[in-house]
Amino acid sequence: MKKLLVFAVLLIAVIASGCGDKFAKEKEAITKAEQAAMAMKLPDISEPDYSKKPSKEDWEKYHKNFKEFIETETKMLAEMKKSDTKVAEMEKTASESEKKDLKAFKDKMQQERIAFVRKVSKGRLRGDTFIVGVGSTWQEVEMVYGQPKTKKSDYDYDYGGLVFSDWYSKGVPPKGYKFVSQSPQAVVVTSDKYVSDAGIKIGMTKDEFYKTLRSKYVKKNKYMKEDYMKTEKDFVVYSFAMQDTQPNNLFCEFKDGKLVRYSVAPH
Repeated sequence: MKKLLVFAVLLIAVIASGCGDKFAKEKEAITKAEQAAMAMKLPDISEPDYSKKPSKEDWEKYHKNFKEFIETETKMLAEMKKSDTKVAEMEKTASESEKKDLKAFKDKMQQERIAFVRKVSKGRLRGDTFIVGVGSTWQEVEMVYGQPKTKKSDYDYDYGGLVFSDWYSKGVPPKGYKFVSQSPQAVVVTSDKYVSDAGIKIGMTKDEFYKTLRSKYVKKNKYMKEDYMKTEKDFVVYSFAMQDTQPNNLFCEFKDGKLVRYSVAPH
């Protein structure tokens, strides 16, 4: 009888172990790698204060720090891409229930990346944003949205109705000068899949559009005398800023009374 009981206990243990998460070790390793990547030290890249007439040395330090910042984020992004590849490999051999667990794991991982990007980009972003935007680095855009569906160049990332561009780099650079884009200068949205941090979504009516922006507007342009949100001909919103962003122009296009195109851009 005792032998039967021992056998039953061992059988239950074997069955229970088989019901566990077979990807537990891999998930743990990925989580540790992600945490280590996001723990890499990033230098301060606050721009020198113009009102204090920064010196040449101040600007040299800023550019040096910015270069180091980009290099570090590039290393972080490489680790995140490795994590994504490992999860994709696990999905190939996963059952349907295991695929659901892996999806939840990926979603959690993505939310942690988004929280990280919001933290490190605070104070740098301009106008309205889509977690990232004007003022982000290209590395941060990829951390949030992944590889673009199409990449026309190093300064055009298209995610299907959401495009990040660096207009400045499209000009003709001086002869012998190689321009390296570090940040998108414009965001253009044409799909209702995306909702901005101000709450703007393609398909809104004009009234909904302006009401939503006014509810988030914070006057930060010291050269504007008006305290209200300044607009012109239902086409442009000047120097729009929110609590956590700096001023930038917004452009909108309506068709049959509905928003069909929305952009955050210098002009």
